[in-house]
Amino acid sequence: MIRSLLHQFVARPWVYDTAQTLVGAKQVRARLATRIIPLRAARRVLDIGGGTGSVGDLWSDSSRYICLDIDPQKLRGFASKNPTGIALLGDATRIPVATATVDVVLCTNVTHHLTDEALRRMMAECARVLAPGGKLILSDAIWAPRRRVGRLIWHYDRGSFPRTAETLRSAVSTELKIETWDQFAIWHEYFICVAGIKTGA
Repeated sequence: MIRSLLHQFVARPWVYDTAQTLVGAKQVRARLATRIIPLRAARRVLDIGGGTGSVGDLWSDSSRYICLDIDPQKLRGFASKNPTGIALLGDATRIPVATATVDVVLCTNVTHHLTDEALRRMMAECARVLAPGGKLILSDAIWAPRRRVGRLIWHYDRGSFPRTAETLRSAVSTELKIETWDQFAIWHEYFICVAGIKTGA
């Protein structure tokens, strides 16, 4: 009951953004920005599970930033702060975007909300929507039970599917070619991966 009420409260856009800051989102964002810089001028960027669009400002003003999320409340929060942005209500496993039309797919803090089958389908969808030469930037917390604070945060997180680094690398590699893999720790352990379309795909 208490966890359910907490989740409802945190779902509010301003509370969600504040909670993300408290668990280390600023530090993750700084690392994420270094991976975005070489791709910052991408023509079309799709942010899967973009929530309130908190990383939208890391992209060039010339980029067409599309914030996709399954939660209408978070998308309303995004739209209120980004009136010219594109808010797209949709499921990461059935992305409502044409094949080979996106230059960068960004996906942060989503994998731990997905079942194994949903993760597999999302990775296939990422590969499908990426244009030739396109890149996936994928980031999330990693299941590392030796970190006590991390275990506590996982206990209250809405995501039910934390995964090890090895499991996540395997999920990405099934569809795409990993180019860089950065692993680091704040409260959780995290990874940031950049991957591209496999040759011949």
